[in-house]
Amino acid sequence: MNLRKFQAAGVLLLILLGSAFLMKMCYLSLVFNSIFGLGFLTAVYLYCRTRHDLTIPLPLLALVFVALQVDALGNYFHMYGQHFGPMQYDEFAHLMVQVLASPLIVWLMRYALARWGYHLPLKLTAFFSATTMFSISAAYEIIELWDELYAGGKRIWGLYDTATDLQWDLCGIIVGTVLACCILRSTELESKRLPAASRA
Repeated sequence: MNLRKFQAAGVLLLILLGSAFLMKMCYLSLVFNSIFGLGFLTAVYLYCRTRHDLTIPLPLLALVFVALQVDALGNYFHMYGQHFGPMQYDEFAHLMVQVLASPLIVWLMRYALARWGYHLPLKLTAFFSATTMFSISAAYEIIELWDELYAGGKRIWGLYDTATDLQWDLCGIIVGTVLACCILRSTELESKRLPAASRA
């Protein structure tokens, strides 16, 4: 029982640290963001491996790290509020972060469902993953609101900023989910790591 409480406290701590990091990430140095992001992803990897006997594929974690760098580099070079090709950098960042992070969410959802004994088609798993990812995106917009209201931040640039962010998040999630389906179909990445129950 004490071990379960310790593990639950560890998960809660990871969530709180992740939320605090996302709230202040745009004000921190590129070096700090890179080191913290790498450390946080390492902690998640080790927790999943030791607690759930789940080895997350490193390429998928690397995509998430690159997603963090898209945001961090934009802050470092003061790209937010500037045009980046045909769109604003903020729009590009929301699009690319979701494209890069969605494959990991799809993989985790596929693994979790298989572990619980549910054998869903990949497309249906991808749909549930996409809705989960969009919910996470909405939670991030709430974090931006908290920063704006309670921490003196400047993250909401106009009347339609949140809606525009969510629009590009949705576009990125769709592209990232399709990419994830292609990756999972064309490789044996998921089949080698799915729980035994999924192979029955």
